[in-house]
Amino acid sequence: MGGRRLDRILDFLGEVGGSDTSLDWLCGICAQELGVSGAAVALILSGHDPGAIAASDEVAAAVVDLQFSTGEGPAIDAHRSRRAVLERDLSSSTRWPAFAPEAVAAGAAAVFALPLQVGAARFGVLILYRDRPGPLGEGVLTDALAMAEVACEITLGLQAQVPPGSLHEVLDRLADKRTELYQATGMVVVQLDVGPEEAVAAIRARAYATDRPVGEVAADVVARRFRFDQDGTVAPPGSPQP
Repeated sequence: MGGRRLDRILDFLGEVGGSDTSLDWLCGICAQELGVSGAAVALILSGHDPGAIAASDEVAAAVVDLQFSTGEGPAIDAHRSRRAVLERDLSSSTRWPAFAPEAVAAGAAAVFALPLQVGAARFGVLILYRDRPGPLGEGVLTDALAMAEVACEITLGLQAQVPPGSLHEVLDRLADKRTELYQATGMVVVQLDVGPEEAVAAIRARAYATDRPVGEVAADVVARRFRFDQDGTVAPPGSPQP
C-alpha cells in the first residue's frame, strides 16, 4: 500500500461522515487495496461473541454472523490470542468444524482476522476474506495490520477528525441485539434447567439446525413464540412459559 497512500486514506477519513460511515468506507478500501474480496469490522462486546458494525459486502457480514452462530472461528481466536489468525484455505481447515463449511458455502475460501486492541484493551477484530484460497503476502499483511490500526482509531474515536456522536448509536444497536440474546439465555436456563453456557449452546444449535440467525431464534424465545423442552426440543407456540 505504501506510506503515502495510507496517509491519503487517513486524511480522507475526516471527509466521509460519521465513525460508522468511515468504517464502512475503510472496509471497502481493504477490499480494494489489499487484494481481498471483502472486509468487516467486528466488535466483541462480551465474552467471545463478534458482531459486525461495518462490512464491505454481504459475504463479509455473513462471515462474522456465522462465527456468532457457531461460537467458533478466526475472529474469536484472534481476539482470545491477541494475534492475527490467517487461514489460507477454509475448505481443508479442521480448526473450525462448524464455521468453516458454512463460511465456504457463503463464499469465503480464505479468512484472515486481525485483533483490534490498544494496550491491554481488546474490543474487536478486522476480518478479511478472499473468494479463492491463498495466503496474504508478507507486504499485504503489513498493510493489513496498518489498516487494523486505522480501524482502532476510528472505533475508539481517538482522532479529532472523527466526528463524535455517531459511533455510540452503532454500539447501542449491537448491544441491543446482545441484550436480547442474554434475555433468551435466561429463559432457556429455566426451561432446560441448565447453566448459561449450555443455554447459549442450545440456542446456537437451534439456529444452526434451522439455518437461521441466532438473533432470530433469541427473539422468538423472548417473544414466547416457542420454548425449549427439557429434552432440547422446541415446544409449540402456546405451551406454558416460565
